[in-house]
Amino acid sequence: MPAPLTITARRAMVEELMRREPGISARKIADRLGVGKDTVRRDIAGIEAEQRQSAPDPAAVEPEPAPAAPQETEAGAPDEPPAQPDDAPDADRLTLACDDQLRAGLAMLARAGHTPEDAVRLAVAVLARAYEGAWRFGLYPAGVAPRVRVVDLYPYVPKGDR
Repeated sequence: MPAPLTITARRAMVEELMRREPGISARKIADRLGVGKDTVRRDIAGIEAEQRQSAPDPAAVEPEPAPAAPQETEAGAPDEPPAQPDDAPDADRLTLACDDQLRAGLAMLARAGHTPEDAVRLAVAVLARAYEGAWRFGLYPAGVAPRVRVVDLYPYVPKGDR
């Protein structure tokens, strides 16, 4: 049996399903993720609370300036990693080396309006869902990375036709 999803991973999957299928019921999400509908309802409430907390403050006049870039050494590497906010635990942050393939993929996803952070979340959620399905349906033994060759796409439906 695969290890249970973390709350963060499950909420990312719930959020993605809600984004892809507006109006999807908590019961349908629960069925797809293999959890209870009450769990999904709590996840939705948590997602909505996070969105309210991260919404910009309308009273704010000016955004804070971005921190200065770290100075580079002679070898071209930063002297030290950029400081992280005190309220963000290290376990909740991820740093990726950005090679040409990743840059190209992020540029492609930016054309659809995704920020790099959202694109990474989406990619991880989609791939994690594929792994979870492969393990749950016995296509691969639990813990063995499946070979993913295709992503199932929904047909395009213009917003006014939904």
